[in-house]
Amino acid sequence: MSNVGLYLGTFNPIHNGHVTLAKYFSELPELDQVLVVISPQSPFKIEDTFINDIERLELAKTVFKNFKNVQVSDIEFKMSKPNFTIDTLKEFKKRHEYNNLILLIGEDNLVGFNKWKDYEEIIEIAEVYVYPRDTEHKIPDEILKNSNIKLVDAPKIKISSSHIRYLLKEDQKIDHLVPEEVICFLNSMS
Repeated sequence: MSNVGLYLGTFNPIHNGHVTLAKYFSELPELDQVLVVISPQSPFKIEDTFINDIERLELAKTVFKNFKNVQVSDIEFKMSKPNFTIDTLKEFKKRHEYNNLILLIGEDNLVGFNKWKDYEEIIEIAEVYVYPRDTEHKIPDEILKNSNIKLVDAPKIKISSSHIRYLLKEDQKIDHLVPEEVICFLNSMS
């Protein structure tokens, strides 16, 4: 039995904050492995084709290839869209029934967590580790008081993929925000 951290997202593009968090979680003694799960389509995001699904998957594999205890998963590519977290967790449970699943999410996601599809079942299937993120809204007490939800002392990341896409549209430099592999990929696109 192992403890598997699931770090889900569209990663469009993958940035240094993603890398920092994956590294942080992979070094937690209670986690045996971190799976970076590339989501083809989040139910909460308008589909954005900045970098297509397959390219985002391959880019993540390239970025994380030398990380100990971090792997990239394409499980959601084989599922119907949009990709709901509960469906992904159930699919992981089917494939890895003997593993403990730990969902890794940002604090900003906790604000509306009780609106996620079958959120109560998510908490039954997996523990939820929450890393700090800026949020202007109050997190519901019912969520904060749940013993399966744990706030972790991860680095606070102030980078977002949407901001990086904005900077690129404005022809501004992003070298300090993304891994070198992303810069190489973007240069090959132009």
